Amino acid sequence: MDTDVDVDGMKMRERPVEHPLKFEVTGTRTPPRPINTPLPASEHEGPGRTDSFDQRKDKKEALPMSQPQPPRSSYYYGPPADDSAFGTEPMGTIGTHYPREIIRVERDYESGELCQFATAYPLELEGRITPTEFLESINAINEILISAHSTLAAFVDNTVAVLTLYISNLFWTTQYDRSMKRLAGLIDELNAQTFNPRGLNILWPRRVAFLFLEIEYY
Repeated sequence: MDTDVDVDGMKMRERPVEHPLKFEVTGTRTPPRPINTPLPASEHEGPGRTDSFDQRKDKKEALPMSQPQPPRSSYYYGPPADDSAFGTEPMGTIGTHYPREIIRVERDYESGELCQFATAYPLELEGRITPTEFLESINAINEILISAHSTLAAFVDNTVAVLTLYISNLFWTTQYDRSMKRLAGLIDELNAQTFNPRGLNILWPRRVAFLFLEIEYY
């Protein structure tokens, strides 16, 4: 709004200074929709709109069946459910079908930071392999893990690498890498001789950073 200013006896009209960021919004405001008022048919479609329960149900029935998802292992929290696959005959082909269950063998932290797996026999394996076979398999795996984390071998490998400006890595394999190759060969051997013929399959534990050992149950 303009205001009159008296300057040297003369009245001058001063215009108000507008803020440079000021802007005016024009248009009509849509009144809010009353509660519990259904949307018009034209507003049911589009982003941000949710269908009614009946429409969602119809769409769900029209969609094709989703692809089966592979099971996942979990921490032990109690006996398996009655509808689980444990205690049944093997089904499916290893490497072709998804396993019906996955058993998790936990890490044994009683030995400190050294990577070792628990030798306690999982009850889910009853009827497939004996406790003795399971114990021998886990002990063989733990043995190689002890060799892989040898302090003396790691010291020798690092010293040789530093003295040769890491050129030795081109033709020298570390103790850890050699142990990992042995472990991979051992797991393949255990699967071929003991686990696969009975509908079980040991997964490569390095893929989960040796946090646990998984056994597929077919």
